[in-house]
Amino acid sequence: MDSLDHMLTDPLELGPCGDGHGTRIMEDCLLGGTRVSLPEDLLEDPEIFFDVVSLSTWQEVLSDSQREHLQQFLPQFPEDSAEQQNELILALFSGENFRFGNPLHIAQKLFRDTELAESGFVL
Repeated sequence: MDSLDHMLTDPLELGPCGDGHGTRIMEDCLLGGTRVSLPEDLLEDPEIFFDVVSLSTWQEVLSDSQREHLQQFLPQFPEDSAEQQNELILALFSGENFRFGNPLHIAQKLFRDTELAESGFVL
């Protein structure tokens, strides 16, 4: 994850929050072998999660090298691999189902549900 290391280790700017104390609740997550702290709201609120994890972020925020790094984790196809990967990325960010659901929707639900389970709150 060399090309993404700075994104995972640079401190976030913590501005004023609704509680007026200027701090946010952060959750530790393990991404690959790297422990990162992410804002709790990002993990729990689907609207915020999908504003950040979006096609526009993929296209407009990530650099070419970051996209190339992430694309190595996508399936490789025997013919027109780059084109098929682009179609896969569009399907992923548009919410299409992949056999048992959309991986991004599943990930957000797991983030949210894990948080609820850890707090002792059960639906």
